[in-house]
Amino acid sequence: MITFYRSSNASPAITAESVLQTGSWIRCERPGDSELATLIELGLDEDILRDSLDPHEVPRIDSEDDWNYFITRLPDTDDDFNDFTTPVLFALGKQYVVTVSRDPLGRLWQPFIDKIEVPTTQSTKLFMHMIDAITRQYGTRVAQINRQMRAATSDVRNLNPKEITQLVEYERKLNDYLDALIPTNTALEKLLSGKIIELYEDDRDLIEDLSIEMEQLIARCTSLLRTITNLRDSYRAVMDTRLNETMRILTVITMAFTIPTMFAGLFGMNVSIPGSGSPMMFWFVILMSALPSLGLIYYFMRKR
Repeated sequence: MITFYRSSNASPAITAESVLQTGSWIRCERPGDSELATLIELGLDEDILRDSLDPHEVPRIDSEDDWNYFITRLPDTDDDFNDFTTPVLFALGKQYVVTVSRDPLGRLWQPFIDKIEVPTTQSTKLFMHMIDAITRQYGTRVAQINRQMRAATSDVRNLNPKEITQLVEYERKLNDYLDALIPTNTALEKLLSGKIIELYEDDRDLIEDLSIEMEQLIARCTSLLRTITNLRDSYRAVMDTRLNETMRILTVITMAFTIPTMFAGLFGMNVSIPGSGSPMMFWFVILMSALPSLGLIYYFMRKR
């Protein structure tokens, strides 16, 4: 699906257009062969277009003919059950700005269209605001993971296997975010040289701010991953301690029952034993069995 949007300095609100005009933003999602053919006719490189539709494509920056290409990844905002990342291509040309994604990105672009007022005729500024929207999307997702982690791990002693599984899922997401944020930040830093895209002073300030925001996100993701690692290690230590405590108690119980078993076997043999005819012999055997057992239990429980 291809949609045309346009805005200008006189009318900065982004509106959908029925026809393609110079200075338009071309939004393409889930493109078929006909949509790809249309983009290729506009001058976009076919190989780069195909690469941007690869679900495992890594963020990078490239230039070909009169087009500058910026591939990044963002949280899959239109899939509540898949919080990993999906690739998106930004193609900046002399006449148009093109975005291409393999998934629908309505939750990202619709708020952007409704709230952001930026002329699509200024391709670099439009591109920077789009990257800022993606950065904010990452920030929202990372903050959500942080809140969920704090709610689930308030007491490491009460963690259950389901919560441990959830932590592993958070770890996968955060690693996926880092795999997208780090090369995206590197690509943004390359733009600061001004060799790929001509930059004005305001554009440089925007890129520097975006780079700082991404570095902060990278630091938060790294911190959360370290927290997850510490939680797993703490949980493992707690479980090892509980296992050792259980084994200690079972060992004490086993040793405590060993002495009565020994006396029962000794006095239960079908042989004559001195005092076996006495009516007090039963209580004597009970006492001889109980005292060492209780003493053994007291000793080991006190020594832990």
